[in-house]
Amino acid sequence: MTLPRMDSDPTAVDRVRALQPLTPESTVGEAGAHLRAAGVRMAVVARHGRPVGVVSAAAVADAVQAGRCEAPLLSVMDYVAVPVPRGAEAGKVLRTFNRAAWEWLRSARPATYRNRREPVTG
Repeated sequence: MTLPRMDSDPTAVDRVRALQPLTPESTVGEAGAHLRAAGVRMAVVARHGRPVGVVSAAAVADAVQAGRCEAPLLSVMDYVAVPVPRGAEAGKVLRTFNRAAWEWLRSARPATYRNRREPVTG
């Protein structure tokens, strides 16, 4: 694998589309371009400037090989980040993790990961 030439200009991120931050709605193809342009094997996926997960080059390559270039990045992320407020009560922490897990499971994952059940709320 040939890595791209480094651009020493700190404003290059604004000029190079592939180096724009990844979001859960970014496509697998966009993530592949981002990883190649940045010359990295993993990248943070963010929503509104806050990390929501991490995606690896291996996960992106597997999705590309399966023909899922247009799939949302949320559906192939390796890790999901769940922000938990300091001092939050156990019930709130569990609901926060539960909400994040359901979002991940319902994000167009392959059928073997979905069971069509709605999350328990309340």
